[in-house]
Amino acid sequence: MRFLIIDDDAEYRQALRYHLEVEWPDAAIDEYQPSSAGPFPKTLELDHVDLILLGHPVANDDSLGFLRRLRARGDCPPVLLFAVESDEFLAVDALKAGAANFFPKARVKHQRLIDAVRGELRVDRLDPTGSLLVDHRVLNGARKRRLVAKLYAGDLTSVYLAEAEDGAERIALKVLRHVPDAGASRLFDRFLQEYEIIARIAHPNVVRIFDLGVADDHAYIAMEYLGAGNLAERLTEALPPAVVLDYTRQIGGALQAIHTAGVLHRDLKPANIMFRDTASLALIDFGLAKQVRLQAAITGTGQIFGTPYYMSPEQGHAEPTDERSDLYSLGCIAHEMLTGDRPFTASSPMGVIYRHANAPRPRLHRDLTAFQPVLDRLLAIDRLERYQSAAELLDALEAVRLS
Repeated sequence: MRFLIIDDDAEYRQALRYHLEVEWPDAAIDEYQPSSAGPFPKTLELDHVDLILLGHPVANDDSLGFLRRLRARGDCPPVLLFAVESDEFLAVDALKAGAANFFPKARVKHQRLIDAVRGELRVDRLDPTGSLLVDHRVLNGARKRRLVAKLYAGDLTSVYLAEAEDGAERIALKVLRHVPDAGASRLFDRFLQEYEIIARIAHPNVVRIFDLGVADDHAYIAMEYLGAGNLAERLTEALPPAVVLDYTRQIGGALQAIHTAGVLHRDLKPANIMFRDTASLALIDFGLAKQVRLQAAITGTGQIFGTPYYMSPEQGHAEPTDERSDLYSLGCIAHEMLTGDRPFTASSPMGVIYRHANAPRPRLHRDLTAFQPVLDRLLAIDRLERYQSAAELLDALEAVRLS
């Protein structure tokens, strides 16, 4: 994906960039500062831009003229407006002027911003995957499935909601476009590896994979559609302790299953924990997963993968990871479920990584003391002090007694 951030405040541009890079590390992000660079060039094409994040005011213009001029262009993508003041009348005027959404600058919450970005990218820019009706010859005897909406848009991968022509069955269709000259060969290999990893795991808390299709320049994974949202959407506040205990058990069971299969997830975070309509949850997005016994030829060595908020100290420093690294990530998620806050935050990704390895471990409110021993083990800096397996964690959870 490609984003364009327009704002006169360099620090705020950096803050918006950080929000986007945490969620989409591979996104291309351009910046423009009107006060120093001058009016936005009419000759600058926007066809390649998926979304504009526009500050207000810019270039000492208190009106919405800049927004109106952008939206008057035929090649303008959706625009999110970020205003210095929180003003309901300004918000209404901005939406009338063509803004897709309005945010007061001082009150931007990460998940709300990411949800807004996803919403704008969901249906209006489908990748050129061929006809709207996609013929997957490996899927149940060449059944055709209609692309209904885009659920996720990445640089080279996208996820669509697809359904049978009669509308009776819905699946999630993950598509990877193979562009050899864009350095995508290794990504293509990892994509196919992802299918092989998940397809052999049968567990109620791991997403089900139905089939794989490969074309000359695309690969497709057909998987279970999880239509009840993800855990990140439920973390606007702390969850009830009994719910946290249930979710932690389910996630721990999924980790036990994938670890037994020789797989590390390596990017465990709330957005990768999805819910079915039946309320059970499932781990998704093994795009960063690697088989424990696989040589480093595919994923490389000395590279940092994952999301800093949920990243173990060893992963943040590009050291070898193991099952205990996934358990650390689960500890970060458990803390956020219990408190509504991430255990470690900072003003930059490297600052978060530093705090994971050096900051004191968080203490829970006295009403949550039943979880403190479990959290202490999960978030231990030294891997030898953590639970040594998901099975050991599950045994400990059985001993948790809620008041």
